[in-house]
Formats: sequence, structure tokens, C-alpha cells
Amino acid sequence: MQHKRRILIVGGGIAGLTLGYWLKQHGEQPTIIEQAAQRRDEGYGIDFSGSGWDVAQRMGILAELEGRQIAVESMVLKNSQGQTIVKQPLAPLREALPHPMLHLMRPELEAVLANALPSDLPVRYATTIVRLEQYAEYVEVRFNDGRVEQFDLVIGADGIHSQVRHMLFGPESQFAHPLGYTFATFKVPQLENYGANATMLIEPQRQATIYPDRRGGFLMMLAYRSQQTQLPAPDQRKAMLQTEYRNAGWLVPQLIDSINQQSAFYCDVISQIRMPRWSQGRVALVADAAHCLTLISGQGAATAMGGAYVLAEELAKTADHQAAFQAYERRMRPFVERKQAGARRVALTFVPRTWLGVQVSRFVVRAAFTPTLARSIGKRIGFDSVLALA
Repeated sequence: MQHKRRILIVGGGIAGLTLGYWLKQHGEQPTIIEQAAQRRDEGYGIDFSGSGWDVAQRMGILAELEGRQIAVESMVLKNSQGQTIVKQPLAPLREALPHPMLHLMRPELEAVLANALPSDLPVRYATTIVRLEQYAEYVEVRFNDGRVEQFDLVIGADGIHSQVRHMLFGPESQFAHPLGYTFATFKVPQLENYGANATMLIEPQRQATIYPDRRGGFLMMLAYRSQQTQLPAPDQRKAMLQTEYRNAGWLVPQLIDSINQQSAFYCDVISQIRMPRWSQGRVALVADAAHCLTLISGQGAATAMGGAYVLAEELAKTADHQAAFQAYERRMRPFVERKQAGARRVALTFVPRTWLGVQVSRFVVRAAFTPTLARSIGKRIGFDSVLALA
């Protein structure tokens, strides 16, 4: 039996937590670090299915996830005057889909994954790497607190703006491919008469959605067409949104004006990460750090869990880390490239450009809740699992 390898996982999000769990299950000695000061308890909603569902089932955490799902009962469309023009229950769509799916808040998924970790695998918060040096037998890592440690392997699970990727492969601009949108999400003041609905405004070039969290509050997600490749400084982003939505209808301008330090405000350019390879020497990348699908795909979190599972499984098969990294990439890359291609197709019409496009989007929302079309949409979206391809 091979010795326990010391494996540093950079990033304590969905991919990093899943990877840590499975490496520990396979007898490795993982360490997880996370730059945030503590586990994040704010974030946006995700659809959870496919690879993530299969991994969660194998971890025995599905029941807990089901108990944390968001109760979204209907999809509501507003016009620019704030009038309801479409209201469709979501139950018929859920029942018609050919696969199980949960609506979760991203922090709820992270919390369940963190709780699943064994007690001897804590996450080291407020920790980043400042230097990474590869040698024949180990990787030497210097941390932001001055400590220097040696690891057999390092895995970058640190997201689309990966520090590990930057150190090893070069600047993000080499690998980031914007899809032509900027998005933002933030908590909004308490709203009445919105209930358990996802309420949406679609206008040319932009959209806005309000949806409930699991704590009785609401969040807003904005997405608008943009040629931005980088955002302005954080203290200028609220003003950027105010400019983009200054003459929007419904409640949108007022809710953007309400953004403050308690809003859990997050904003980014919607970009895919595409790389010719995901590993170099004793260092590999997983999930968004290697192959961000974008939120347009609706499958980023699930694929992150699937990729972490596959990487841990391949490392368990051999002491040859390079062979394991290559096998992991062979299994994941075709799946990822198919999902990225699908997201690029969806991006063409994700936000309509014209009022005619808005009318088409409204028609699609009405029609999507018929059982026949729901099944067709489910197959086209393709919430399949990379685990099923093994």
C-alpha cells in the first residue's frame, strides 16, 4: 500500500471540500486552506443535479440537502410597470424533468459539505499561498502567515480567479473567455407580497430576478449584456449597476440603490476558463480554476463535485500522480467541453437584445411548463453525470 500523500487543497469551496472528503476516504492526508476569514454564509441560488447529485448520494448527504432546498413555487414575470404578466407553478416542470434536481443556496451546499468532513480535516481559514516551488519529490509552499510547508501534491480549487493557476500557468487573461455578460447578486430589503416565487423582469439587454432564500429573506440577481473583460474597483461597482439599470422598470433601480455593506454584494464578468492542460508536475487544477462553465450552464457546482470525485478516485488508483492527473483529465475534459459548448449556445439568447426577443422569452417561459416541452428542455439542458461515464 502506498504511503499517505500530503496533499494541499487551495480553496475551501464546493470543489475543495468535496475533494478533501474523498481524498480522506481514499487514505490520503489532505490539508484545506481558504482565503476567506470564515465559511461564507451568503451567496446565490443554484440548481443541483447531475454529477453533484451522484456524488452527494455516495457521501450520504442527500437527505440533508433535500432539507435545505429553497421553496420556490412559481416563476413570475413582471413588465416594466411592475405588473404580473406570467405566473407559472414550477411543480409541473420539476415533475416532467427526466432527472432529480434541488434548488439550493450555494452556502447551504458548502455548509453540508463542510459538516461531512472528518474532525481531523479542519479548514484553515484566512490562509493563502504567496509562493509555490516545485521540486522532484515535493512542492514547497509559503503561506501568508510566513509558514513554509512541504506537500507531495497541490490542487488548485480556488475558483475562476485562481491564485494557483496564476502562479503556475500565467495570468488569467490567457484563459478567460468572456461570454458577453456581467452579473451581480445581493440581498435586498424585506419585500412583501413576493412569497415563494422567482420574480423576473426581462428588458432588452438586461434582466433582473428576485428569489427567496431559506431564511425568509430575498436576493436579487442581475445579468446584462456587456463587453467588459474586467470590472472597476469594488467601490465603483454599485455605481456601474446604477448606470446600467438607471431607467429599468419595476423595483430594480430602487433595489440597486439599497446596496450597502450588509448586502452580501457580489459582481463579476461571466467568463469561461479554457486551458490546454489542467496540471503541471505535482500541481493540478479542479473545477472553476481549470474549466469554469459559468452560471449560464447551471451546472458549475455539480460539475465541481464530479470533478473532485474523479480526481480523488484517479489518485487512489496509482502512486504515479502524473498518470492520475492525465487519467482525471481524460475522463473530465470531454464532459466539460460539451457543457461549455452548451453554455455558449445558451449565452446567445440568455438575455434578449430587443423587445421582440423579450416577447419570445415570455412565450418560452409560458410554454416551458407543459410536460412535453419540459421533458425536451431537460434533455437539451443535459443534467447528466460524469460519474455515469466511468
